[in-house]
Amino acid sequence: MAKKIKRQQTVARMNLSEHTLDINIRRCKYNRFDFSEIEDYVRELAGSRDYQYHAIKQIMIYLWGGAYRSIVDLAEENLKKKPQLARRFGNDAEFLRRIPLPDRLSGVVHLATGTGKSYLIFAIAYLSLVMGLTRRVLVLGPSSTIIEQGLRDKFKDLMADKRLNAKFPARCRGKVISLLTDNDPMKDDAVVIENINAVYTFGGITDTFFKGTEEVLVLGDEIHHAYSHLMYSDNRMVLDREEEPDGKKSDTRDERLWMRFLKENPKITRHIGFTGTPYNQNEYFNDIIFNYSIKDAREEKFIKQINNHVKTLTDDGDDRLSIDQRFGFIFKNHIENRKKYAYRDSKGKRRVKPITIFICPNQKNAQTRSEEFILFLTKREKEDQNSAESDSMIADRMRKKVICVVSRVSESTYKNELDHIQETDPTRAGGAVEFVFAVNKLSEGWDVDNVFQIVPMEERVFNSKLLISQVLGRGMRIPRHVPMGKVLTVYPELTVTNHDKFADHIREMLDSVTESDMYLSSLPLPVSEDGRGEQHFPIFNLNYIPITEEVEIDPSEATRPSGRLELTPFTEKLGVTIVRARDTKRYELVRNFKTIDEMVYDIHQRFQLRFFESMHFDFGTLAVHDRFPDENDIKEVIGAAMKEAGMKDFRLSDENVRQINLYFNQFLPRGKKKRIFRNVEGNIVPVGTEEMDKVSLRLSELDRDATAFLSEDYASELGDNTRIVLEYLNGSRLGQDSQGQLLLFKPESFVQTHPDIIRTFVLNDTRSPYVVNASKFKTPQNMVFVSHVPEKEFVFQLIEHAAWINAWVKSPDKHFYSIDYEYWKGGKDRIRRGFNPDFFIQIRIDDYIDRLEEKNRIEHLESLRKLQDEGMETLIKVVEIKSDDDQDEATPAKTEYARAHFEKLNEKIKNTAAGDIPGPYRKYWPPFYTFDLLTPSIYNRWFDDLRKGFL
Repeated sequence: MAKKIKRQQTVARMNLSEHTLDINIRRCKYNRFDFSEIEDYVRELAGSRDYQYHAIKQIMIYLWGGAYRSIVDLAEENLKKKPQLARRFGNDAEFLRRIPLPDRLSGVVHLATGTGKSYLIFAIAYLSLVMGLTRRVLVLGPSSTIIEQGLRDKFKDLMADKRLNAKFPARCRGKVISLLTDNDPMKDDAVVIENINAVYTFGGITDTFFKGTEEVLVLGDEIHHAYSHLMYSDNRMVLDREEEPDGKKSDTRDERLWMRFLKENPKITRHIGFTGTPYNQNEYFNDIIFNYSIKDAREEKFIKQINNHVKTLTDDGDDRLSIDQRFGFIFKNHIENRKKYAYRDSKGKRRVKPITIFICPNQKNAQTRSEEFILFLTKREKEDQNSAESDSMIADRMRKKVICVVSRVSESTYKNELDHIQETDPTRAGGAVEFVFAVNKLSEGWDVDNVFQIVPMEERVFNSKLLISQVLGRGMRIPRHVPMGKVLTVYPELTVTNHDKFADHIREMLDSVTESDMYLSSLPLPVSEDGRGEQHFPIFNLNYIPITEEVEIDPSEATRPSGRLELTPFTEKLGVTIVRARDTKRYELVRNFKTIDEMVYDIHQRFQLRFFESMHFDFGTLAVHDRFPDENDIKEVIGAAMKEAGMKDFRLSDENVRQINLYFNQFLPRGKKKRIFRNVEGNIVPVGTEEMDKVSLRLSELDRDATAFLSEDYASELGDNTRIVLEYLNGSRLGQDSQGQLLLFKPESFVQTHPDIIRTFVLNDTRSPYVVNASKFKTPQNMVFVSHVPEKEFVFQLIEHAAWINAWVKSPDKHFYSIDYEYWKGGKDRIRRGFNPDFFIQIRIDDYIDRLEEKNRIEHLESLRKLQDEGMETLIKVVEIKSDDDQDEATPAKTEYARAHFEKLNEKIKNTAAGDIPGPYRKYWPPFYTFDLLTPSIYNRWFDDLRKGFL
């Protein structure tokens, strides 16, 4: 009788942000803690990683801002806003009862592996001491000397960083903070970094660190170890058993003692844990206070892209492959990774050696599979090289490429190679290794960035969210020693190559981890002659001409170009295969091309217009000295790269153009000075509303400040994914207690009083999304998202006054219509930024006048007729929205620069003939622009002016 196969249960996808306990930083008591004192330090530490800045800010305010007495206060505040928190455990009381450390300021920070968790641990520990908020900090990690030493080295380097310390306020500068172990004499103003062994060692942490103080701050690295025995499913916490059934001590004993130590020590009044894997098997922790997920990090390009295997199709239509055949396509993918992600320097030396990890279910399987793979490599090498060497000699060489990491093998047989696996020189330790066979997961703290393929050999090694998070964590880091320009040229991808027979379940599990937050998407509708697609309209901007000024730059900013130009070959037709969780599609598209002569001319012009202090250009295949590279030189470099890539035509794809530009831009001078640009208005540049980028909104944001609007025609206007997310939202809210929901979310008066034109998407629910009569929803966007209440109230008014408006759009926050401005922060620091106005409202002047005359509102027609006499066809009202209590010191500058911009634009429009405007944008030329910064207190007056024709 055939053995019955047990199938996995369907995986429930969790919207992680819905299950995060949001910290209300506006509740901070500034007499106890003022983050602005350390803001400059934190911004300098975080750099471009905004999520690190926000995490540090929120955790510091939570710990020291005095708004919360314990995590229970924070949880109760969130339970009022997020009913889904309680639904997970049945009710509020059950949710609160299962918080691991409820009687103190505790919680867990979820930061995707590879996004700088150690920087947060350092910042919270160091800043808490420097500001005198606590006397001692304990950083506790698992039984791993790798993690412990890595943290210690990070703390030493950052504490000694003069650039960072210069950002402190005067009162904090010069304060000495000690970095100790449990063997050192304890004193105040100290950080102790230890692993869990120090908790139960005689004379360790418990006997030394806690003496002479009444409270301490404890930070837990890789805290999921301490949480791994909290049984959420049956409400048990297994903390008491110190030995395994066979009487041996184990890691699980350490994990239980870790949590017991935290729960039973009354002096630990504040505890923050940190992890990239916040799961107990498939259970997500219930005390997450900051969430930066794999999806967040991937979309913001702080980790590799993840590409999981879905299906293997052969020409024979048979997906059953032998182990050698599986090894075959895994090896081919590995070879492609080796070439694609070498990121070679100027001498052609690879910076990165991509490796492949095989995850096996047990030690025996790992050893067996590794030997099979060595045999596969031996046969392949013999065939490819037609070698006369004996099989044993070839096998000895291939064995150097493979490590089998299992405890049964003496550590000395692989430790040195594993520690140096990023080495690219095959003659040095670790340099020859390209393949690793391991059981379940490699050690945490194994901090490498050259894993580009992970192969789960059986389903059970990848069958929980915890395992998936841990395994992916070993491969998500972006290569750190590669210039970002190179990284962006060929962006790294982590391939998960699993077997077809468990592909569906792995994809489901993988998506539940990597796609954990569900999003709605707003897109412009296709241009059409009827429906809301006809409401697109052009918006005009000025192409400012930069005037340059030169200032001295920091020598550390200088970079040296490196490597040869590498191009990606292409086919005549652009074949695009899109593999998604739900479908797979292939398209044949016509490519955009640029000739090699056009590229050569553009690059040559760039070199001619720059001043070089030193005339030395090493292009890898060609070196030019004592002169500019001429057109022949540039053509030779590009030609050599095309030949190397096997490209015989003289045309270049868009991808090639980008690669060439990024490569040659490296050689443009940085020098001792950098250019600061000042803008002078230039030509008019049109942009159509149909060109707006997609805007995404986390579903969980709808339960907070964000609002979504869509039309009654949404079924035909929205894409499949967005409709699916809305169906999920509808199902989840219909299951809620409507009476309880009404108490938490007050119904909007506008929605209640205008049921004929607007309703809630979910029946008997008071929250957004709101569905609007299509004729009143005069925007060419399929959905509109607004981020706060003042914007929502303004959209309500736009809907109510639809008869007075022809069309409007909610502008994306980025990449649509940016206006530069500058201001002096705190009266001393000059800040230059840009902002996108919130709304663009189009009014056709003829229609507007007709409407005013129909309503007998003719007192302001003179101004409108004057605009008509000047040839104006349309009125574009540009609006920026702020709250009534807005205190942002940048707001006046935004208003000043925006009004100046639109005055210049109007003047330029008057002096520009319609014939100078591209044909598609002439229909409503010329327009007249106004700008207003509005707050809710003046909405009524503004719309009253709109109804009167007052400009």
